[in-house]
This record gives sequence, C-alpha cells and structure tokens, in this order.
Amino acid sequence: MNTLRKIFSKSYVVPIIALVVGLILGLVVLGWGLWPVEWVDASPSQLQNEYKRDYLCMTIDSYVRNHDEDLVNKRLNALGDDAEAYVNMLTPELCKFTSGEEIDNFKALKFTASTTAPSTNPDNTDLAEQAQALDKEQQDGTQKRGFLGVLLTILGVAGVAGAAFYILLKRGKINLNQRPKQKRVAHEGFVTDEGELPLTENEGVSNKEPALAQFMTTYRLGDDLYDDSFSIDSPSGEFLGECGVGITETIGVGDPKKVNALEVWLFDKNDIQTVTKVLMSAHSFNDAATRQRLAAKGETLLVEPGQHFMMETATLQLEARVVDMVYARDAMPENSHFSRLTLEISVWNKY
Repeated sequence: MNTLRKIFSKSYVVPIIALVVGLILGLVVLGWGLWPVEWVDASPSQLQNEYKRDYLCMTIDSYVRNHDEDLVNKRLNALGDDAEAYVNMLTPELCKFTSGEEIDNFKALKFTASTTAPSTNPDNTDLAEQAQALDKEQQDGTQKRGFLGVLLTILGVAGVAGAAFYILLKRGKINLNQRPKQKRVAHEGFVTDEGELPLTENEGVSNKEPALAQFMTTYRLGDDLYDDSFSIDSPSGEFLGECGVGITETIGVGDPKKVNALEVWLFDKNDIQTVTKVLMSAHSFNDAATRQRLAAKGETLLVEPGQHFMMETATLQLEARVVDMVYARDAMPENSHFSRLTLEISVWNKY
C-alpha cells in the first residue's frame, strides 16, 4: 500500500494514467461502441474477392439481357485494375446462372472493348462523366466520415483527460497555488535531550497549538518487514495525509537483514509529491558512493541519538526526534547497521 501511495504521489503518474484511460474510453468505448465508423457507398473495387466475382456474374447476366457495352465498360472500370484478372477466373461453377459460352463471349467482348475507341455519343459521355463525379463524391464522403470519426475520438480523449484533471484539481491532488514554506521553531511539549542537535534555520516560529498526531515507532534487528505507516487526520476526522518509516537499504547477506538506512516519508493530500528523508548509519553516510545513491530517494541524514529533523509539505509539517539508537555489533564493519532505532513523530498543520 505504501508503495502504491508513493507511486501515485509522483506528479507525472496521474496524468499518464488519465491519458491511458482516456485512450481506452475514446478508442474502444466511443470509437468502436457508441460511435463506430460506418463504411457506406463503397465502390466494387473495395469488395472482397468472392463478392467481386458475384459482381462480375451479375454484370455478365445484365449484358446477356441488355447488350449494353458502354454499361459493361462502366461496371468493369468500377471494379478497378484487377477486373481482367477476375474475368479470366470466372467459370460456370462460380456463375451458376450463366453458361460457359456466355462467359467466353463476355471475355472476348471485354478484351475487344478494352481496345475499342470510346463512344463519341454525347449522352454516353455525359453519363460517364456523371458516374465519375458521383464516384468521386462518394469517396470524398467516405473520407470525410472517417476524418470525423478520428476527430470525435480525439475530442473524446481530450474531454476525459480534462475531466480527470478537473476532478483531481477539485479534490486537491493537484495544487496550482502551492503556498511558500513558513518558518517556525519546535512546538512546546516536544521532548528535548541534553546535547541534542539544533534545529535548522527553516525550522523557525513558536506555536503552541497541539499536534494533529503523534506517533512512536521502533525498528529492531530481525524485523525484516518493518514498514510502519500512520494516518494524519484533522480534529474533525478529515483525512489530511499519511506518514511513515520503512527500510530503505540493507548491507551484507544472510538473515536477519542488516539495515543501514531507513526512510521517513510524509504524504500530504494537498501536495503533488511525497517528501522523504533517508536516515543513514555512520558507516554508510561516510561512504560517498552509498550516500550519493540514496540521495536519489530523498535528503540523506546521519542518524545520531537525540537528533531532531523536520519535513514540510504544502499544508503539513512533521517534526521527528531520534529517541533511541543502537548499532549492531557483529562481524560487519563498526556502526554499519542498526540493532534498534526509535523515532518520535509529531505532525502539525502548517500556517
């Protein structure tokens, strides 16, 4: 659950998911379901092979009855460049209502007609031109309808993505007006230890309001599945966010796991990212390569007893204190991994 929360807290994850969902809804639901593309007024050249043969058989039957060579030429031209090949494939078995002699006569007519000069009859010429104009108009109409289908799909995807963005914006998942971080010092009631590390400059104005939530969590050697998380709620019970502590990295091999780094994270429902700090053992912190690698997960800190550190998001501020810390003593390098680490965590509203 914690892993999913961290994934969804990244700013680019939600838009990518919204885009994928929008494409699925646009192409599958709208494009194929509600508004499918319908092909109409297709020419004979776009028919399947068996239907092209049926078309030729009907053309032969029409010629036997009418003996209109111009009409035959027009229908053959509509069949496209493969008309002659389809004519040569015709047999009486394929054209059940046409005899073999009629098919042979038609083949001869077709070859003769293809080399005969076109008729000069004005009426026939006008009819041919009108037929060509009609075919072009039908093709243009089909292309326009195809373009309209694509346009509607794009608009559908954009609409879904826009709706998802609006919902996330209204619910506070996307914050376009992120407030600047404000300074304050540690709150009253937060236990301090003698010799503790001072707070940083950004952990700067005294505030006496009670904490929204306080937690205590302890990692112990052998707790290989250690991953504590806590819900942060307002006094009225409204969910504000979550925080937690988990294992970041281990060293060595064998059981139990030898934890050399823990991560403390803070999730704010009104912020676009989860803030993380990595608590490292002395051995790992002093290793430049390890520290650089873990820096990709968040700000790295050398853990010391009594240490204070703070984390801030758009509306929440977390203050943590290292209550207890003990290094493990074994064959591993000195101060390399933890035997026990206890943190006290308090969370306030940020003003």
